[in-house]
Parts: sequence; structure tokens; C-alpha cells
Amino acid sequence: MPAPDLRKPADRFYARLHWIAMGVIALILLHGFVLSRLVSTPRGVGFRLFILNMLCFNVLWWSIADRRFARFVASEGWSRGLRIAAGGFSLALNLPIFYMLATARVPQFLGSPAWVAAGVTIWHIGLVLVMPAAAGVRLVALGAMAASHRLRRRPMSAPPTGPLSTRRALLKTAVATGPMLALAGAIGASRAAEGRFVIRRHEVPAPWLPDRLRGLTLTHISDFHVGRLYRPHMLGRLIDAVNRLDSDLVVVTGDIIDNSNDMLPAAVGAIRQLAHRHGVFLCIGNHDTIDDEAAFIEYTRARLPLLINERRTLDIGGEKLTIAGLDYASSRRPDGHNRRDRANAEIMLAGHDSDREGPVIALAHHPHAWDVLREQGVPLTLSGHTHGGQIMFTPPDNPDDLGFGRVLFRYIRGFYDNAGQRLFVNSGVGNWFPVRINAPAEVVQIQLV
Repeated sequence: MPAPDLRKPADRFYARLHWIAMGVIALILLHGFVLSRLVSTPRGVGFRLFILNMLCFNVLWWSIADRRFARFVASEGWSRGLRIAAGGFSLALNLPIFYMLATARVPQFLGSPAWVAAGVTIWHIGLVLVMPAAAGVRLVALGAMAASHRLRRRPMSAPPTGPLSTRRALLKTAVATGPMLALAGAIGASRAAEGRFVIRRHEVPAPWLPDRLRGLTLTHISDFHVGRLYRPHMLGRLIDAVNRLDSDLVVVTGDIIDNSNDMLPAAVGAIRQLAHRHGVFLCIGNHDTIDDEAAFIEYTRARLPLLINERRTLDIGGEKLTIAGLDYASSRRPDGHNRRDRANAEIMLAGHDSDREGPVIALAHHPHAWDVLREQGVPLTLSGHTHGGQIMFTPPDNPDDLGFGRVLFRYIRGFYDNAGQRLFVNSGVGNWFPVRINAPAEVVQIQLV
């Protein structure tokens, strides 16, 4: 006969809840990485599955926290208080999740302080990134302990079931209290940098530029992400800073909104207020297509020169200069390349005659497109997308860029040169994730000399 299950009813409840949540997560991941490639999934369904995945991670964290506060806090009053706090904490953070499940839209939080949206964002992305890693470490540790006991021919001791000493109780409940304290610290860091940016000026050698255009200035801005974190009221400071630079051209390399076309009037209205002598030009970014790409393009093109696989030739004092904008190519290979970049570049530059149209300055949201554009003879490419690596271990201008950005991008921030053809990657002015470390937001003026 099988041995009876001697665990307490509460432990059995937690265990079943863990297995159910992990099972749902596994099924959603199977769908996202395998089934969705075989069967087309409506956008709303795919989004809701992604949000359901986050809800399951929250259920896992709450159940772990609740169980530990119940088992390992000796004081009944403290135990009850901490369990109520963890439950309220989890419920508050998941109210936006329930909204997204119901509507298939991301709330903009405009009726609350920006730190509320920052907290919700940090918490859920942190759960998705940290919990699988923590679970893996725990499994490895348990496996190592089991192997050690087996080699010593000693059975593993059963875990204690009652309240522990104060020191051990703190260690046992750290998995619950630690994330809550870390979230408070991260919110504080995000508030300190809220809406702030630095202004950088660079001189760039441009032997390819007609002599009479030497000294031409461009203000390069990118990645506004107007919405949850970079609020419409923050745009005034950006407008003032750009206008004080008083550049000949203003270029914007995508992601002017975060995830909702409701933010278009504010973002487009701000860009229309930017001072320039010879034009303002935009390319499209991946976040610009999250809501309704066709509606985004229609609204923006009616008010601004949005270049998507096309170019505009300027006549400046009798000299020609071409500004070209590349479409955003999704579904990149693991090495960062995308065949659509090549096709898009060929469309954008088809028939270009440098004698008639002058040299090309290309706008491409993703910096990896430079690999194709420099092959096409483009002397200067301006990009964004990376947010300067977002969380970096080394400060800007360090020759050895180390940080999370290195995992995702070959070109993270600043200038890159290949046989005189240059790429500049802007760290962006706004955020979709509210914490930057060694990757400050920036507005950049480039003078071509």
C-alpha cells in the first residue's frame, strides 16, 4: 500500500496550487514558442495568454510568501499581519493584470503617479526573470543535497515544521520579504530619474558631406515611450531642451509612444513644436506598432514626415542631402540579423543617385540594421532601441561596455565605425522599463564637420 500523505492540509493546498500554476505556465510557454508558429493566434488571445502567465507567476509568489509567513514566524500576531500584508500587496499589484485580461490593453495609469506604473512594471518583469532562475538554483541545491546524503548513506532530514528561531525565521522568510523591500528600493531609484535626461554634443567627421554643408547640426532623439512612465506632461522639458540646441535638423528614431495610440496626440504634438531650420524626420519603432500599426502610421504621416522604407531629399543652400527611414524588422535571428532589413534597405535606397540626391543619413530604430546599411554605402546611420543597455555595470563612454545590454545587442550606445561609415546609437529619452543603471536618458546634438 502507498504511504499515507502526512502533510498538513494547508501544505497540500499550497503544493497543488504550485503544480497548477506551473502547469499553466508550461502550457502557455508551449503555445508561445511552438504552437503559435504552427497555428495563427489572434492578437488579443496571444496578449491575454501572456498576461495569464504573469498572473500565474504572481500566484506562485503569493503562495510561497503566505506559506512561509504562516510556518516560520513564531508570533501569531506578526504571522497574521505579514500574511495580510503579502495578500494585499499581491492583490494591489495584480489589479492591472485583471484589467489587461479583461480588455487586452495595457493601462496607462495617467490618473496615478508615475511610480505606481513603475512598481507594477518592475514587479512583473522581475517575477518573470527571477523566479525561474531561483527555482533552478533551488532544484540544483536540493539535488546536490540529496546526492551528498546518498553518498554518505544517510537519509535526508525532514524540514522543520514549526516556528524557527529568529535568525532562521528571517532567512526562511527572506524569499517573501526580500522582493517587497527590493521593489520599494527600485521604485525610489526610478523616481529619482523620472523624466530626466542629459544633453550630449558630438562633432563627427563627415568627409562625405559637401563642403558647404560642413558644420550642419542634427538633434537626435529617440524612444520617448510616451505613456505609463514617460508622461505627456514631461514632454515640455524635452521641447525646451531641443529648441535651445537650435539645430538645423531634428531626427527621431522611433518608439514615440509606449503601447497606446491614445498617446499619439501628445507625442506628435510635442515633435511638431521642435525648432529646426531644414526639417524634422522620423522612422518607426517596434513600440509604435503595438496598438494599431495602420492607425499609428495614418495619424503620424498626416502631421509629420514619417519615413518607412523611403527617403526625402533636402536642398540646403544649393547642396543636396537625403534623409532615409527604414521600417522596423521584427523576428530577428539569434545573431541579431534579419533578412527583412536587407529587403527594406533595398526598397528605401532603390534608384538613389548621390550626384542628384546627395549623401544619405539613415534612420533605423534597431541598430543591427547598420550591418546592411553600411553595405549599401550609407555613411551615417542613427538608431535607438537599446536604451543604452538599460542596466549596465560600466558607465557610458567606457571602452568595455558590460551589462544586460551586451546580452541582446552588438551595438549598445554611442558611436561605432567601420571604414569611415558610422553608426550612432541613442540611449533614448523615455522608458518602457523604469530603472536605468549607468545608462542615462539623453538628447544628442551631432555636428558634422
